[in-house]
Amino acid sequence: MSSPSQGAIPQRGINEIIVTTTFLVLAILAVIARFYSRYLQQRPYSVDDYIIIASLISTAAAVGVGYALVLKGGAGLHREDVTSEQFSITLKLFVAAPLLWVISTSLVKLSVLCFYMSIFTFPRIRKAVYVVISLTIALIFAVILESFLLCRPFKFTWDKEIQGGVCGNAVYAYLAISIINLVIDFAVVLLPMPILWKLQMPVGKKVAISAMLGLGIVICALSAARVKSVLALDTADFTYNLVYDLILGALELELGIVNACLPILRPLILKIFATDSVIFRGWSNKAEPAGGPKTYKNIRISKNRNFECLSSSMYPLDEIAPGVSSNETTAQVQDHTCCIHYTQEGKEPGPGEIRVQKDVYLYRFSAFC
Repeated sequence: MSSPSQGAIPQRGINEIIVTTTFLVLAILAVIARFYSRYLQQRPYSVDDYIIIASLISTAAAVGVGYALVLKGGAGLHREDVTSEQFSITLKLFVAAPLLWVISTSLVKLSVLCFYMSIFTFPRIRKAVYVVISLTIALIFAVILESFLLCRPFKFTWDKEIQGGVCGNAVYAYLAISIINLVIDFAVVLLPMPILWKLQMPVGKKVAISAMLGLGIVICALSAARVKSVLALDTADFTYNLVYDLILGALELELGIVNACLPILRPLILKIFATDSVIFRGWSNKAEPAGGPKTYKNIRISKNRNFECLSSSMYPLDEIAPGVSSNETTAQVQDHTCCIHYTQEGKEPGPGEIRVQKDVYLYRFSAFC
């Protein structure tokens, strides 16, 4: 095997650069498509959009650290082929790598969770989202503490010649972080499912939307693979075995960004393919108008048997305000003329009158309905 001093890059290192670069480009394109979709929607940018940009920046930095580990640290080479200088660089970079990784993966989760907050108004689901947000932030602090407190003194992390230096079990520390991250990933994927399946929509659409949101299972699979790689990590040949973990960690971040952008891309998909399939009909394409509640008018109502659609100009629909669950009207036939008047809720119709009740349920499922 060629040594780094001879200018050769190991094949495992080349594979790491190719794979992580390819999916980084895919993540960048997904974020660009996300913002173009917002432009097509004429919607203002929201918190989850800004968070995904921060995640993309930190992901690019994490991929850059992977490049440095391959090009300068000898990642992909067996330990006996790595110089002491290269190994010192590897250990130094491996302090930064977990920090960038946890920041990136946490920002992806926070972007998705903020998106949930914008479409779900149920108190239970919002409380659950707040819990997962808290766990995600706690994960960031846990990795920061682990990175700086695992070895004492801190410099002993990369300089093993310091007398009296001591380190904790790095494998157990990384394993604990990976398992916690996996649990949070599953929570993020499963959070919207119970609410989604309670919505009044065709089963086919529920399955399609669940499949779209369920793509997060791929991220969970990558997290699980990282847990397995940590368990199988041979610290005696650290630089050689490190490459697999670098690839899995980068893919988790990059595909996480792509997955977080998918629910926003309906306008772009429609523009490109001019289609409105069952999958894409579940995504929103318009924001509620600013400055007040929405007025529903010119709604298409099909005629059925002996019922006739009332003229919207003669009988305009009332404005529906948030919090209103229903209102009630009565229709009375007098000399072949239909007149409409409102009655108090709960009041029984009088002689010659019929009850026409309209139940309106206002949920902010703008991403699905």
